[in-house]
Amino acid sequence: MQKKADGSCQYTGVIHVHTTESDGTKSLEEVVAIGRETGLEFMLFSDHMNLNNREAGKEGFYGDTLVLIGYEHNDLDDCHHYLLFDSPRVYPKDMTAAQYVAAGAADGALGILAHPDEIREAIVEHPAYPWKDWSVRGYNGIELWNQMSEWMEKLTPSNKLIMAFSPRKSMVGPTDRILRKWDELNRSRKVVGIAGVDAHAFPIKVGPLTVEIFPYKVHFRSLRCYIALPEELSRDLDRARLQLYAAIRECRLYFANVRWGDAENFEFWCENSRRKVGSGGELNLEDGKTVIEVKTPEAARLNLVRNGESIFCEKTDHITYELSEPGLYRVEAWKGRRGWIFSNHIRVGGES
Repeated sequence: MQKKADGSCQYTGVIHVHTTESDGTKSLEEVVAIGRETGLEFMLFSDHMNLNNREAGKEGFYGDTLVLIGYEHNDLDDCHHYLLFDSPRVYPKDMTAAQYVAAGAADGALGILAHPDEIREAIVEHPAYPWKDWSVRGYNGIELWNQMSEWMEKLTPSNKLIMAFSPRKSMVGPTDRILRKWDELNRSRKVVGIAGVDAHAFPIKVGPLTVEIFPYKVHFRSLRCYIALPEELSRDLDRARLQLYAAIRECRLYFANVRWGDAENFEFWCENSRRKVGSGGELNLEDGKTVIEVKTPEAARLNLVRNGESIFCEKTDHITYELSEPGLYRVEAWKGRRGWIFSNHIRVGGES
């Protein structure tokens, strides 16, 4: 846990992890052990179409690591993949996307669109599973960056060997089109943006060799989510579950590819004479008194975005930016062409 500039308590972990209960290659206990070894403070599991691990009583604290278990739903065409956490059950397989999103919302579950931006055609046996029906309402978030999807989108028959042995080198960041869609959705309501590791540790054949793509340890040393709580995480499981899911719903998080640098000490806040808020926060504009601050552990190309448009972009490790207009503000940090850190939005309203 780390204290942040706005007074919140920050916890580091991963979202979207599979086990042998679906198409992962290790048991939950084995994966958790790897997560603890790599310093994760929370892990959100989501096997396909089952809650077996949760029903077996495997949610809880493993040392200092909180393990929570949801599942990944999809429609009959294997599209519209949807991460559901805190749902009371697995919904029927024949439901449409609109129906299982609505069912989750009615039950108070946390719902996140999984790899909605997938586009790939080079490997016929591994088609894309995108989100197609954007008329659906009731979800809480979007997986803006999916580690496994990005790797597979760049895969071709000719580069398999290089990609298999250096999987993290292919990672760039969320696409412009999904970031634009996310900014657009946030104009009307809060929609949290997350990074998902989508960890399976798949074995694949590369000529005579069998190579494990993205071993769990490699996944956990790449994309991470940093969640801010208003108070320390409770050791009571029910309370801790509520705390973590509430923070995600409220967009109190940022995510990073730690392959390009430690992101633990990233700071992004906005303050006026009355309040200081971080990602997911809201405050009103005060003339000459409302300022955004950004601090990164080392210099990067910092891109400050308002309502989907860049308003400041410079290589630095610190921004102090005085606001003159209300809007939705977020920040990106890039190392060359590689995405490093991405915040959620701060909402700045009209003058009070």
